[in-house]
Amino acid sequence: MQDTIYFQNKYLQVYFENYIKVFRRYCKDKFSIDITGLGNFISSNNTELSKLLDLLNMQGFTIHFVDDNDTIECLKITITNLGTGKSNQLNCNIDNLLSIIELSSKTNISTYGIIIIKIISRLICQIKILYKAIVLDLDDTIWNGTLAEVGIQTIKSNLQSKGGIPYIGFMNFVRTLAEELGIYIAICSKNSQELINKAIESYDEDTFPLKGQIDCVIANFSDKSLNIRNIAQQLSIMPSSIVFIDDNPIVRDEVKKNLPEVFVPEWNNHDELMTLLKTSCVFDRFELSIKSRSRRKQFKILQQERSNNTLPVLYIMKHEDSDHKEASKLYAKSNQFKFVPELKQYTCGTHSVFFEMFRDNGENLGICSAMTYTLTDQSLIINNWAISCRYFEIGLEEFILQYIINLSAGKPIYFTFQRTGTNQKVLNLLERYPSAFFEIKENILNFVVTNNIYEKLCNNTNLKEKKNE
Repeated sequence: MQDTIYFQNKYLQVYFENYIKVFRRYCKDKFSIDITGLGNFISSNNTELSKLLDLLNMQGFTIHFVDDNDTIECLKITITNLGTGKSNQLNCNIDNLLSIIELSSKTNISTYGIIIIKIISRLICQIKILYKAIVLDLDDTIWNGTLAEVGIQTIKSNLQSKGGIPYIGFMNFVRTLAEELGIYIAICSKNSQELINKAIESYDEDTFPLKGQIDCVIANFSDKSLNIRNIAQQLSIMPSSIVFIDDNPIVRDEVKKNLPEVFVPEWNNHDELMTLLKTSCVFDRFELSIKSRSRRKQFKILQQERSNNTLPVLYIMKHEDSDHKEASKLYAKSNQFKFVPELKQYTCGTHSVFFEMFRDNGENLGICSAMTYTLTDQSLIINNWAISCRYFEIGLEEFILQYIINLSAGKPIYFTFQRTGTNQKVLNLLERYPSAFFEIKENILNFVVTNNIYEKLCNNTNLKEKKNE
């Protein structure tokens, strides 16, 4: 079937290209979705909605309406993984109908189409968070005017004028993404770094709502694709986790050409841009949590401490993960440090643990790592091991390797390992300890422990174990 609606509606096109199809790079499972509470509202001759459902079906999401309710209050959703046969239930309260109608009016997608898009988003968010950062241009993107030409004061006056209203509105939108969802904010500008720093420092939060919210600023006159790679490295994320916003179509094309994995929206005004970001679901989350809201703060503190060589003593607490729930979540989120793609089947005798990090004052910095293993009388097999991107290069790898050594109790240690093209941080670990890791056959590493290796691990971390209370 030709994707007629797909190409006629730019919002749906972005949704499929930059959300659904991106998700399919990570997950090939097919799903059957039964929706209770909506069926009586779906007209049989709604051709556009039928086309949307057909497109979702082609991407492995088959939707069924299983009721004839005459009101919409709460949708009951049953999602079945057709590969595993496992089902789970979701309740979706329709308490934001006005925002759904507004989004429908701006996108020419029916209200029921918007609801279905958001249901698919909730499913995807439980499995994989696709986008973690928004990288912003400055001139004519988050403020009106060219800083180097008109100066700091004129930019301020522009933002405080009627013409600055769309820019202020967009910055408030981005600020909310950061504060509530933990989205990283970065600036990528063809400007003088000194000038930008001076400008941002001189503005207050009313004039510049992003003040105090920016996690990374790179300003120079290099190609922005190069700078975005640098930003990704500084934030410890993959370029594929970035949404890049720039008003200049030439710059957008340069980034698309050299970093095709980055999502670069096409837009003409800020209202259209925000509508596109909402409809595409790229920043949707399954739930709000205190941990997600504080994640950026924790990352910035650790990043600053690393750069200043002032990293304090941190404590790691181990937890048994009997149902593999927390391990599965981290495997789904992690790319850069993950030994193999996510485990889907857990055999009898397979165990998972996860690790939380704490400051000396008791502050919980969140789940930092997870591991799945099989321990027999003959050996210890590490089936998978992942580390959250916020906790690279602070000695966590060495701490957990010590835990693995102690867990083995002298038995041979083997790691299941698969190069994925994205798990560079695992390769970095292997390169740091070349005399310890040996590939004995395809996708199997032998970890050989010597006194010298153990001493090196101890010297390369100051993390301490925190006992369960």
